[in-house]
Amino acid sequence: MRGRSRVWLSLVLACLAVLVLAHLAVPQDQPAPDAIASAVAGGADAGNSDTWEFVGPLSAFEQTHTLRANESIYVALKRCGVADASIAELTRVLARVFDTRSRCRPGDRFSVTMDVDRAVQCFHYMPEETPERQFLVERDTDGLRARVLDLPLETSTCVVEFQIEDNLANAVTAAGETDALTDIIADDIFGSVIDFTRNPRQGDRLSVVVEKLTQDGVFVRYGRVLLARYQGQTVHRTAVRFEGEAGRAAYYDEQGRSLTRQFMLYALPYRGITSRFNLRRLHPVLRCVRPHLGTDYAAAAGTPVWATAHGLVVEAGWMGGLGKAVVIRHPNGYLTRYGHLSTILVRKGQQVQQKQIIGRVGATGLATGPHLHYEIIANGRHLNPETINKGMAGEQLAASAMPAFRSTCAALLAMLRERELGDGAVAADPESSHLSPAE
Repeated sequence: MRGRSRVWLSLVLACLAVLVLAHLAVPQDQPAPDAIASAVAGGADAGNSDTWEFVGPLSAFEQTHTLRANESIYVALKRCGVADASIAELTRVLARVFDTRSRCRPGDRFSVTMDVDRAVQCFHYMPEETPERQFLVERDTDGLRARVLDLPLETSTCVVEFQIEDNLANAVTAAGETDALTDIIADDIFGSVIDFTRNPRQGDRLSVVVEKLTQDGVFVRYGRVLLARYQGQTVHRTAVRFEGEAGRAAYYDEQGRSLTRQFMLYALPYRGITSRFNLRRLHPVLRCVRPHLGTDYAAAAGTPVWATAHGLVVEAGWMGGLGKAVVIRHPNGYLTRYGHLSTILVRKGQQVQQKQIIGRVGATGLATGPHLHYEIIANGRHLNPETINKGMAGEQLAASAMPAFRSTCAALLAMLRERELGDGAVAADPESSHLSPAE
């Protein structure tokens, strides 16, 4: 009897040992196999962006994840239960095709397939802003291998119309478009000839012929804006995208005159202006009347600041009440000054081009909050940045380029007329030569 008791006791202890070892084999940072199977059978938790799915044999499973604000790839993979050694191996291999430290953004998605040892077998990264360029890491007999997946985007050309009620940004949003199109219109196209903080009036109209890039029917981003026409009570401008003989695309009016000027009207992406050029302004910090010889642009800390014209950096550093500041000397005796920066991205003696980023918005020096102070000085005299280009004419296209330009302009204006006649958005072949004959 004692012998049989010992046998039964040994069997019970052996079973307990097996159960303990099985429990320890399940990674602590991820669901147990039974929990994973239950989640797959019953569906993932709707409130969690992470989902589990078996891939092939039960020894491998896949998890998908969406990057959160301030979350790194390392933290996200740890949350998915990937082993530290495998994260290090994946990071090293992925770095050959993708810089995870500077290019990861909240909203980016990835899927990772692991084995029972929590080692990565497959990693697929999908950037939200550039879904056509994805990154795949797979394991073979020699270890992990990384490669880039270049996926096609579909391009369609359409006409979009806006009516101004209060400002450009709200008009674009009301038409179902995104802020990215506002920035293209205000900064890239009309940034030297229309002041969108002052010129628009209720009832003004804006029409654009724009390319839209989609993937599987989902909008990704805008392509080229081929034409933009602003019809307002105080300003009327048409911009046609065209490549001149030098091969560089630019915007021209209907007579073939460039919309580019020596200075841009804004030194940062289009935003509201909190304080204008004013010789009798009450200083917000010193509480006394002091001339305000520039323009203050309201913007969040870190917003990029660009040079409004090409020139030479003559000062880059701390400048008293302006805090961190940059001064650029331009042709024809002009200087521009950019104050209250949080970061300076150029150095004294450096040549810069128009719209090159020279720093970021901050609140250094005598400032009540984040904003950019911007000045233009000509031969020692301060000028109003908002009227610097008034009366200036753009460079005329060469006579030899005018026939092709007129053909492009006529074709694009015809698309606008079709829309105005009620035909709706007009689709066009993006490769059609009549849209961009110089390309």
